[in-house]
Amino acid sequence: MKNNIPKISYDSESEVLSIEVRKGKDVDSDVQGNLVLDYDSKGRVVRVNLYQIDFDAFHKHKNDIKHFTQSASAHVAFQ
Repeated sequence: MKNNIPKISYDSESEVLSIEVRKGKDVDSDVQGNLVLDYDSKGRVVRVNLYQIDFDAFHKHKNDIKHFTQSASAHVAFQ
């Protein structure tokens, strides 16, 4: 990822919103309802996955999600 900007993707077939917050291989995960956090070997979050997210909800809140990830990228860069 350029400049540590999170990458947002949405898989409409499986209804999964994925936010990659840093490059890295995930080695562990925490699951809480429809939220899954993937961690690298140093315990840092590499990906956030939200399951059962319909496209209309994603599209409606796309700008909010983009703003959140841009705000979070400053925090991610300093971890």
